[in-house]
Amino acid sequence: MTDLDRHDATESAADRDRLHPGILVVGPNPAMDRTEEIEDFRPHEVNRATVSSPRAGGKSFIVARALRRLGNPVSAYGFLGGATGQYLRDECAKLGIRDRHTEIDDDTRINTILVDERTRLSTVINEPGPVVSPAETVALTTAVADDLRAGDLLILTGSLPRGTGDDLYARLIELGRSRGARVIVDAERAALVSAVAARPWAVKCNLHEFHGIAPDAPRDLFDETDRVRLVAAMRSTVDTGVALVVVTLGAEGLVAVTATDILHVEAAIVETKNATGSGDTFLAGFASALSAGADLPEALRFGAAAASANAAVLIPDIGPDPQLDDLLARTHIRSEPLGHVEKLGVRR
Repeated sequence: MTDLDRHDATESAADRDRLHPGILVVGPNPAMDRTEEIEDFRPHEVNRATVSSPRAGGKSFIVARALRRLGNPVSAYGFLGGATGQYLRDECAKLGIRDRHTEIDDDTRINTILVDERTRLSTVINEPGPVVSPAETVALTTAVADDLRAGDLLILTGSLPRGTGDDLYARLIELGRSRGARVIVDAERAALVSAVAARPWAVKCNLHEFHGIAPDAPRDLFDETDRVRLVAAMRSTVDTGVALVVVTLGAEGLVAVTATDILHVEAAIVETKNATGSGDTFLAGFASALSAGADLPEALRFGAAAASANAAVLIPDIGPDPQLDDLLARTHIRSEPLGHVEKLGVRR
């Protein structure tokens, strides 16, 4: 695995372009995430929030913010428009995220997260997002093409707004491969199907999202038989040309499959306050570790520890000075060669 230099968090964008491989996060459908804390949430009734917290959101902003918390320079790409779009640009400036978003005529969406203070369960309402024109889509892909270099990590994450076409990620994967970048995709539905067909370096999704590209995969993991079925489905995806498939399992950790190995990560046990964004924070931790030259098991462990830190707080964030050593010590990984599992019924 190619080593990528650790970035100095204080370096300028120009220094980054001259000296270092980088991390580029493409999130075509960012949002303002507004978290509403409700003492005892009651559907179909009037509820009053005790706390209302706006935040730069959508999957790409959660990933980019966590990367900055971990000390990595990061460039963010997507579509921003209207007052909400300006709010997100202001947040980029505050967080030190290199703002490479494309300005659009339509308005950026606002998502609502309802958190029941009694049960700690969350209800998420995601708006569909703006309508993007063909010219605006070309402007985004051009911005990525202008910045992307060999050795970079290109992260494609989240839903696609209306107008881009389901193949936007596939086109960016082809661009990344032509430039010698490693492309990681975190998507769902038609966008994920199209992306996998374009053969990114890695695919990361949760079990529900993975079922959309692997109908033979189990919908839940109840026993070892289900895990064997999951690994079989993941291996089938690897066989299509994807080097790494990661399926996150919430508090249970994750499973990762390559052409030769299966890696099981057992997450640290934490009191979950809000699991929203934990998968995105895993992706940030994973990319941060890869950029520092970590091998695959180390990067998976670090990503899982970051995800646990996110789940332990109410608002998706690992904080300005994340302390992950304790969580990392309680995050365990075991690997086994694929041949061992093939004896249990997983065949190429």
